[in-house]
Amino acid sequence: MDKKPLIGVSICAVVLLVLGSLSNVVKSENVQSCDCDDPPCWPELKGTMGDNNWYISGVSVRFDGSASSVAFRIDGGSWLTYTAEFSINTDGIHLFEWACDFNMSNIGSVEIKIDRTKPLVAMNLTFEGDRWRGYDYIYQAYAIDKMSGMNRTEFYINDELYETIIGPGPNYESIYPMYYEGTYNVRGFILNPEITDEYVKFYSMLVTISVMEKYLPHLVVKAYVYDNAGNWDFVTIVEPCLPASIVPGIFLFQNVILPNNYSGFVGRFLIKATFYNR
Repeated sequence: MDKKPLIGVSICAVVLLVLGSLSNVVKSENVQSCDCDDPPCWPELKGTMGDNNWYISGVSVRFDGSASSVAFRIDGGSWLTYTAEFSINTDGIHLFEWACDFNMSNIGSVEIKIDRTKPLVAMNLTFEGDRWRGYDYIYQAYAIDKMSGMNRTEFYINDELYETIIGPGPNYESIYPMYYEGTYNVRGFILNPEITDEYVKFYSMLVTISVMEKYLPHLVVKAYVYDNAGNWDFVTIVEPCLPASIVPGIFLFQNVILPNNYSGFVGRFLIKATFYNR
C-alpha cells in the first residue's frame, strides 16, 4: 500500500472558492464566516490525508495572514492565544474554531477528523461437509475500528483476490469449497446418478475408489481489513490441516459427490471412470 502524500490546505470561505479543487480534500464549515478582509487570517492544516476526509496522521496547525492576534479553541475548550504552530495528534473528530483579533462575533470553524489507528482483526477457520462430498472451508474474520469504522474486508487465496465484503462488520465470512486433489479410479454399482457441469453425484451400492495420484493443495488465506480512513491490517492462515475429501476404500450405501472432470463411463447402475480433481 502506498503512503498518502502530505497535504497542506488553507481553509477559509474565500480561499476555498478560489481553490475549488480543494473542497473535496478537507471538509470545512464556518459557523459564521471567515474573516478574510481586514485583517485576514486562516489556519493552514498539514497532515497525511487518508480516505473520506480522514487524516491518518497528526495534523499541524499554523495561521497565515496579517491579524495581530488570533484566538482559537479545540472541541469547545478554553480560548487560547495563538503563538506558534502546534499539532493535534489525538484520534477523534475535532472541532477547531478561531477568531481574528479576538473578534468573537466572527468565528471560523473546521472539522478535523483523525484516525491513526489500524483496525483490529482476527480470523478463524471452520468447515462443513465430509470426506465423501468435500468440504466448505469457512473463513470468519472479526474486524473492528473504534474511530472511523470498518469499511471492508478482502479475502485472498494464495495471494489472489477471492472475495471482497463491504460493510461495517465486525463479522466477515468467506466460504471456499475444497476438494481433495488428485487422480483416482472409481468402479462399482450405483443408483440415481446426477451429472451437472460442476459435479457427478450418485448413491453407491458398492463402489471402490483407488487413488492413483494424490496431493493436498498449497493454501494460504489472508484477510485484509480496511477502515473508513484507509488504515489497514491483515491476518493469515497457512495450510489448514483438514481431512481429505476423497480417500481410497469401499463405499457402501451412501451419497457420493465427485467433481465433473473425468473420463470413462457413468451409467444408471454402473460406474467405471477416472476422475481428475485438480
